[in-house]
Amino acid sequence: MRGRLDAFFQITARWRLTQSQRRVLLGSPPDERWFHFIRERQPRITTEEFSRVQAVVQLDEALSNSVSDPNEAARWLHTLEMEPPFFGRTPLAILLSGMEEFKAVADYLNSRRSNGRASVFG
Repeated sequence: MRGRLDAFFQITARWRLTQSQRRVLLGSPPDERWFHFIRERQPRITTEEFSRVQAVVQLDEALSNSVSDPNEAARWLHTLEMEPPFFGRTPLAILLSGMEEFKAVADYLNSRRSNGRASVFG
């Protein structure tokens, strides 16, 4: 499990997320639990936490198919978007709203790719 959590922390660092934003993506664990994720060699995580970690990893994969430069991917996550499902919010704001919205962002990226518009810009 350590490998998946390490991937989560690396991805969210690359996305330029704050510690508070990372915690929200993991389901807003209390301090003791949060530090368990950081400090323990083999942390135990719940099924829900695992699903959230997996969602971040999968979204990062979809994002890497849309943007080749990780800096551009991070910039896109923090950029206001007008089309659905964003409606004037940033993709990150959508992600922080919950797992259903997380799926909406992944679906958006996948649909752009399947429609031949791989890049999230333009």
